[in-house]
Amino acid sequence: AMEKATRSADQLVASAKLNGFKVTPEAADPIIKVLEDFIERIERMRFNMRIFEQAPPLGNHDYGKKVAQHMQKAATDERSARSAVLSLKVVLEKSREALLRASNQYEDQEESALDAFRGMGG
Repeated sequence: AMEKATRSADQLVASAKLNGFKVTPEAADPIIKVLEDFIERIERMRFNMRIFEQAPPLGNHDYGKKVAQHMQKAATDERSARSAVLSLKVVLEKSREALLRASNQYEDQEESALDAFRGMGG
């Protein structure tokens, strides 16, 4: 399902790049703000999700080690909730880009990000 959502978001960006749809900035801005809020929330969650990279301490016996390894793999593989959340972030970012492009705000946003980066010494 996340792959399909990502492909749809890619198509939305491609359509916006080709002026396939237009949105007024007044209509796009509230949606963009919500998308940015969720992108930021996911970014903050990434720190907490690092715990899944470690196998849980289930003892030094063979069975405990095997179960811990399985739990770690299940928590970090491509079908995990963690993977779905990170994929959702990509979909949200692409949707945001499409709306910025469709409302002719993409270049302004990109220039603002570059200015911020330059201000950090980059």
